[in-house]
Amino acid sequence: MRLAPLLLLCALAGCAAASPYRPAVDLDGLDPARYETDLRDCKKVAERDRYGPVLAGALVGAGLGAGLGAVGGAFIGDNFGLAMSYGALSGLVAGTAAGAIQVQEPPEENAVVDQCLRNNGYKLAG
Repeated sequence: MRLAPLLLLCALAGCAAASPYRPAVDLDGLDPARYETDLRDCKKVAERDRYGPVLAGALVGAGLGAGLGAVGGAFIGDNFGLAMSYGALSGLVAGTAAGAIQVQEPPEENAVVDQCLRNNGYKLAG
């Protein structure tokens, strides 16, 4: 049961498939290997921007839920730890859902990649 939230976060953030987007760039006189490295880095920036709200929501929700569960456990009865863990789990679910609402659509992610490449000195076609 403790592995499930970790797998969920992994699926949402680090284990998600990379975007197949490849902008048309003029590589005359440039090192293609350097371009591939810069493109990979720009895609990582775009993915971080896309999934950052999900991870932040999950962490904030779990923290707030644990805190509220602790307060509730103190007032309700003897099982303080159980109340705190249920609060953390419910907060994790609610925070992840709230963060998932803020996920950007792929066209905006492509614009982030384009701007990142421009910032690195590449000239995009079109």
